Amino acid sequence: MKNIKFPIQFLIYFLLLTLVACNSEEEEMAIAPTSDNANFSYSFDPDNANRVIFTGQPNVDTWFTHWNFDDNTAGEGLQVEKLFFLKGDYEVRFKIYTEGGTAETVQTISIVEEIIGSNLVENGELDGDQSWTVLPISGGAEVAFQNGAATWTGGSFGHVGIYQAMEVEANTTYQIQMDVAGSGMSDCWFEVYVGTAIPMDGVDYTAGGIRLGLNTWDGCGSDPFDGPLTVLTCSNGGGDGTFEFPNTANVYLVIRSGGGDFGTTGVSVDNISIRGL
Repeated sequence: MKNIKFPIQFLIYFLLLTLVACNSEEEEMAIAPTSDNANFSYSFDPDNANRVIFTGQPNVDTWFTHWNFDDNTAGEGLQVEKLFFLKGDYEVRFKIYTEGGTAETVQTISIVEEIIGSNLVENGELDGDQSWTVLPISGGAEVAFQNGAATWTGGSFGHVGIYQAMEVEANTTYQIQMDVAGSGMSDCWFEVYVGTAIPMDGVDYTAGGIRLGLNTWDGCGSDPFDGPLTVLTCSNGGGDGTFEFPNTANVYLVIRSGGGDFGTTGVSVDNISIRGL
């Protein structure tokens, strides 16, 4: 068998080509992106003016992307759909991440109407306690209906809620909305549930999971707050306030709160609604 020999010059040339190619690839991957790389466009759903389709336009579709919709929600991917529940102007940010750095662009999206539909919640304005039932769970916390709101006061790691029953249709997406305000809580949680289980005095309600919530351990509710709970919500494991059931069902809207100290003014809730989308 003959030995095949390569001239040493050929071997050196081959190694140099390989090294240059690798360096070129690394330099290309490490180039810092610019705002032009993070351009995005958007369009409104012709059948729903509150639904917006966003499309990012980076040069490389494998770059990591992140959307911030300015309402405490986010998304990932080159194209995302976002449903805005409240009217207003939203500063939407689209950011890309590469090995060379990051780049971001911002556009203002104007939503002219709120989600419209009949409200399943009776006495959502909380003009008194009509249609609501107090759910005592443990002593130390109290809830009162006064001045057009329901207000939680006290603490001592007590726990109390309010609830009402309603009927929802099968395979229909609903959105919960409410306004919350407080001077700042300490070691507290404030949670919203919609479930089929019947609330029982002295028992935590967890049916359906947390739909919306504040939790000082998760980073919200410690400082003064005042606004829509869909914007303020941060409870770990909580949703965005939307839900649906596979069958027509009788369900219970349960709002419960507890913990160490609700603050000097307590925690108030008002303008509660559940509407089909």
